[in-house]
Amino acid sequence: MRPSVTTPCVPPSVDQECSAWGGGAAFLLTCKSQEVILTAFFLIIKLDSTLKMFSKESKMLQRSISFSNMALSSCLLLPGDATVISSSWDNNVYFYSIAFGRRQDTLMGHDDAVSKICWHDNRLYSASWDSTVKVWSGVPAEMTGTKRHQFDMLAELEHDVGVDTISLNAASTLLVSGTKEGTVNIWDLTAATMLHQIPCHSGTVCDTAFSPDSRHVLSTGEDGCLNVIDVQTGMLISSMTSDKPQRCFIWDGSTVLSGSQSGELLVWDLLGGKLSERIQGHTGAVTCIWMNEQCSSIITGGEDRQIMFWKLQY
Repeated sequence: MRPSVTTPCVPPSVDQECSAWGGGAAFLLTCKSQEVILTAFFLIIKLDSTLKMFSKESKMLQRSISFSNMALSSCLLLPGDATVISSSWDNNVYFYSIAFGRRQDTLMGHDDAVSKICWHDNRLYSASWDSTVKVWSGVPAEMTGTKRHQFDMLAELEHDVGVDTISLNAASTLLVSGTKEGTVNIWDLTAATMLHQIPCHSGTVCDTAFSPDSRHVLSTGEDGCLNVIDVQTGMLISSMTSDKPQRCFIWDGSTVLSGSQSGELLVWDLLGGKLSERIQGHTGAVTCIWMNEQCSSIITGGEDRQIMFWKLQY
């Protein structure tokens, strides 16, 4: 697959300052019913945080919401396209109602920054720098008939150091976590036990994901490595190295499209164990990448405060 840019970039902000680390990093979602892109931007130097909503058609800003005075780390859209969940460096998880245009609830479940959240079958998975991943049984407010969500903690997956990223397999029976010290952990969620602990990066793990068949895990890190791990054995079966850290990626089990610290999009052939192509995109690090269900278009966000729309060519 090869992405080619199809539409002009959307500048999320025109009045924010850039820090030494970058500018506003973006986390992308798509709301099908309302045709909007939901993005969370933050400035690390000022610890400013906003949730910004853009029209997919007009590329214009629709809403801008502030939750706290610290950065947002990730966001996701609940089934039904009615509620957005955002995690924050202030240790909290926030729930925002699209229909009512206000914050509905706050989950205060961690002792340090919440770095990543996932959702599946009314369960919320939250990773934190407090060295835990917590599993919550969640019932959205619209299902309870009240204005508040109901959450009970089902499990706490303890780590030795802070957790930067998590991902679920397709059935949500397995979870993979990546830590600040470069360790990838594979967990059995049915028993809340660790299956494998693989020290395969020399720095922070930036992103992780299961293959579509759940047989393998791919991880990227600040060390520039892309590692493929066998889920059953916990063995590192292949590794490729780039000259820059790969901050995010999508993959189909054989081909990887990664977003680089350099701003490039890199296409990797996992079967051949090689880099196939470099595509210049952003002028700052690519911080997020999203692909539609039809695998025909891609959206990327970067520290250059740009959102770019791409069309896939096979």
